[in-house]
Amino acid sequence: MFNSQYKKLLKTQLKEISVPESELKEIKEATNNLIKQLEKKKLKANIGGSLAKNTLIKKKNQDVDLFIQFDYEKETKTLGKILKKLKTKGKLSTIHGSRDYFRISHPKFALEIIPTVKCKKPEDAKNITDISMFHVTYIKKKIKRNPKLANEIKLAKVFCEAADCYGAESYIQGFSGYALEVLTCHYGSFIKFLKKIGAEKIIDPEKQFKTKKEVMRELNASKLISPIILVDPTYKYRNVTAALSQETLDKFLKYKTNFLKEIKSEYFKKKIINQEEIKQYAKKAGLEYLELKFTTKKQEGDIAGTKMKKFFNFFIQQLEKKNQEVLIKEFEYSGKGKKATGYLAVKEVKRIEIKGPTLAMKDQVINFRKARKEVFERKGSIWAMEDTSIKEIFNKTKKQQGEMGVKAEMKLN
Repeated sequence: MFNSQYKKLLKTQLKEISVPESELKEIKEATNNLIKQLEKKKLKANIGGSLAKNTLIKKKNQDVDLFIQFDYEKETKTLGKILKKLKTKGKLSTIHGSRDYFRISHPKFALEIIPTVKCKKPEDAKNITDISMFHVTYIKKKIKRNPKLANEIKLAKVFCEAADCYGAESYIQGFSGYALEVLTCHYGSFIKFLKKIGAEKIIDPEKQFKTKKEVMRELNASKLISPIILVDPTYKYRNVTAALSQETLDKFLKYKTNFLKEIKSEYFKKKIINQEEIKQYAKKAGLEYLELKFTTKKQEGDIAGTKMKKFFNFFIQQLEKKNQEVLIKEFEYSGKGKKATGYLAVKEVKRIEIKGPTLAMKDQVINFRKARKEVFERKGSIWAMEDTSIKEIFNKTKKQQGEMGVKAEMKLN
């Protein structure tokens, strides 16, 4: 029963998520045209990402990676000037980072031109982008041996995106595209990936380490924090899922468990945050509905999204610190632009207890009493009653916004 349901669903979903031939043709024409122009400038360009691996999925706006290989680091700084002289239909913009890269924006897609420095082995790479083509080669080999994997990877990506767990960006802390490719290839199919993910902490697809203890010993401590350690098949000292948070993994595990029980197409469609639904839920449950608008001057994408999400999370922490119960929290950022929105449903508590020092700490107790009006003793400590409100907590939190590079406004219903 399960297999027949899954096969039927797989067939339907693949039709829905596959990029139309007309769009694919347009992307390839623009990409090949740029490659020819770069070759005339004696630059070596390689198509990377999902387009190179034949795992591209339908999106409103596609990103196509194009890696330009240089012999030396200093040469990468010349790419911007070269691109400005080329004849391209789209708008050229610079994305600043550890090594600047460039984007040529078209109506339905964007070409991301990324400078890399040639290296014979991944361990010689000076920048993470320098090993990207090693990733492409690895996944292409896997798909060549088992062509069905391309479609299985597409399903994994769409499913993960629908679960709101797709992307290694700091404001998402989910699975990167490469992580999903490696995991799907490792387990052999999308459904096997779903069934087995979360069962083991350490995954070493190419068995580059003899034991799991060796993995823990050899990898840098900063690479061992994530709930899953996925040893990079192309470079064993790298954890592919280093960006994955426990919160995101828990959300994904719950999502996939529900899907495996039901096998419904709805799980492949990203749920749009329904502002009115949250508002009505809050009203019926006697909660406060909060809508937060964030803006930043930081660079759009990962940097802007991370800054705004950080402020959102910090505000939630301050609410919970003051005993406000946050029952719904949703953060919405498209990955483009410099604006984001947050939605909260909160049970407001207007009078809270504040625990002070122990009674044995006489000087601190005296200071605590002086600073507060309504105090009492309980279980060897001094306590106080304090009036508070969501609005007051937000206003205090806003004082931090300058340090975070974010402006925030709150609408409270």
